[in-house]
Amino acid sequence: MSMNFLDDTNDWPEYQIIKNDIHRLEKEHLEFSKELQEAESTLRVDIVNAELKAKVNQLKKKLKKIEKRLNESLNLFR
Repeated sequence: MSMNFLDDTNDWPEYQIIKNDIHRLEKEHLEFSKELQEAESTLRVDIVNAELKAKVNQLKKKLKKIEKRLNESLNLFR
């Protein structure tokens, strides 16, 4: 038996589900962050584009939601 609690949980299905969820959320976060960065860069060139502004705002909301879910999942490990 290990002295570290997390070492003993690697084979628990519940923790594997949480780890998979965290991995998926991190991947989504990275993808949306890249998309937001590109949209913001384009918006700097075309400031009056209302559609692009809406896209940037939508991406920011999605990222905020993902960050909240990611923090909730990570708190299960703390």
